[in-house]
Amino acid sequence: MSTPQNSLPDLQFNIVGLLKGQVGSTRSYEFYVPVSELDQLDEDFDATGPLTGAVRFFKTADTILARCHGEALVRLECSRCLEPFDLPVAFSFEEEYHPTIDITTGRKLPLTIDDAALLIDEHHILDLSEVIRQEILLALPITPICREDCAGLCPICGANRNLETCHCQDTASDPRWAALSALLDRQSDAS
Repeated sequence: MSTPQNSLPDLQFNIVGLLKGQVGSTRSYEFYVPVSELDQLDEDFDATGPLTGAVRFFKTADTILARCHGEALVRLECSRCLEPFDLPVAFSFEEEYHPTIDITTGRKLPLTIDDAALLIDEHHILDLSEVIRQEILLALPITPICREDCAGLCPICGANRNLETCHCQDTASDPRWAALSALLDRQSDAS
């Protein structure tokens, strides 16, 4: 089994000792991936801070259970004003990783899952890279906003309303509301 292209050495763990251990054995690790290496993980996000976290591995009868949590600082573009901003992204997951080689005989094991990201390679290396990449992407907001009170861009002149006062009047109205607008105008004139 080959190593995925987006693997990071700091997220790969040799678990041969754990595989040889008894059911219930555990190992705990902390990880730190510098920001300079995070671009290798995924081109869809721009990291501006290191990836840090901890993982605990548990030996089960047939698998290794990984419980992991971590955080990274990611640069996003605000969906309202289009300005870049940094967002701390936290993630946690629990996944079962399956060995591909029997630790006692050295023979290949039949694969019981299709997801290559959850396989332990033939050298007994458990790689968290792909699952962490997916967890970070899932933690990103669909419509990122730099701050709750972001005023966004003027739809007429395009000015960033957070940085300057726009003097445009939003006269364009939806024609479907024209009848209601006329009714409200008549009601206010009658008052």
